[in-house]
Amino acid sequence: MTQEAEIRQRPAAPREGAPPARLDSLTGLRFFAALAVFVCHSSFLLIGSASLVLPTFTDQERNAAVQAVTGQLGGLGVGFFFILSGFVLTWSARTTDRTGAFYRRRFVKILPLYYVSGAAATVLLWDLGVRWQDLLAYATFLQVWVPNPEVSFSVLTPGWSLAVEAVFYLVFPLVIGRFRRLGRRAAWTGLAVCVAVAFLVPVLAYVLPAGAGELVGAPDQMGFQTWFAYVLPLGRLCDFFAGVFAALLVTSGRFPRVGMGWALASFVPCYVVASNTPYLFGQRAPLLIPCVLLIVAAAQGDAARRPTFLSSPTMVLLGNVSFAFYLCHHLVLYAFHSKVLHGPFDSVAMVAVYVVSTLAVSLALAWLLHRYVEMPIVRRFSTAREPR
Repeated sequence: MTQEAEIRQRPAAPREGAPPARLDSLTGLRFFAALAVFVCHSSFLLIGSASLVLPTFTDQERNAAVQAVTGQLGGLGVGFFFILSGFVLTWSARTTDRTGAFYRRRFVKILPLYYVSGAAATVLLWDLGVRWQDLLAYATFLQVWVPNPEVSFSVLTPGWSLAVEAVFYLVFPLVIGRFRRLGRRAAWTGLAVCVAVAFLVPVLAYVLPAGAGELVGAPDQMGFQTWFAYVLPLGRLCDFFAGVFAALLVTSGRFPRVGMGWALASFVPCYVVASNTPYLFGQRAPLLIPCVLLIVAAAQGDAARRPTFLSSPTMVLLGNVSFAFYLCHHLVLYAFHSKVLHGPFDSVAMVAVYVVSTLAVSLALAWLLHRYVEMPIVRRFSTAREPR
């Protein structure tokens, strides 16, 4: 094969120094990742700081059956976000980027909604007993470094993943220059190591000392094991770096073209495996590879300027509000479950009302937060103002 023919067969990639292709399909996929977390929480709502679990159905057998189907959706959505974060940051990074400017852009993006949502959670859950230690840990992003899920998931339960993302942001400028200099074989090796670590961490968690305290609502999983396998940022770096290496391979034209249909189909057997293996293993390992393949397939389509349903204006809008949706949906579920509809529920019809109404309210609230909190602050503070 001639070099010219080889280049023609490579996936389209942004040229160095040129503006990167817009990843509208990946923006659309963000909504489905957030929706997966919503569905998981709608069937099993955990209020970490209060050691409270709110089942959806009054019938325990029916509740267990629903959780068996939806239980791994939360891990799928969070893992997808972590991989996507590494991919998008690498895709959009330029050699002229300055570390300070990068930190400002990223933290201006996440901090306002993180603190607004945390304040709302404090008010809504105040009667359940919010501890000042949990508030301090949440405010300083330290909750994920405490080996106790009741602390890690305290104040606002989904907020723990933002504390992990903060670690990714701190690390990224320190490593991306070195990673860019890697050759093809080294980049593929890095991706393989990330996958291997994702499989190893939950296995190691089960053989480590379990520690004190069971994970509320999942008595087979000890609290320390859950923290080590699922929450600890050091173990989660493999998800983030998998996205980084995948992006480097795609932008250099070294990743084979991946069909969207095949990428989506790969989720079916992998989700079955995740649902029928030890819980913590299923949360971390089997679904990492399909997530990478789906992200790569969507990015290759965007780079080639192929319009899809995911890149439609509606999906891009939903993807843009997905961050606010991810943060606020948990509080909406709790408010409707405990204050409005008074669950758990006896009938499928009431569960449908619960899910549809909370989804609609969460999306409306997310749009308001995105429109009137997130975007004005991002526009005002994401770039340094030039002195007059």
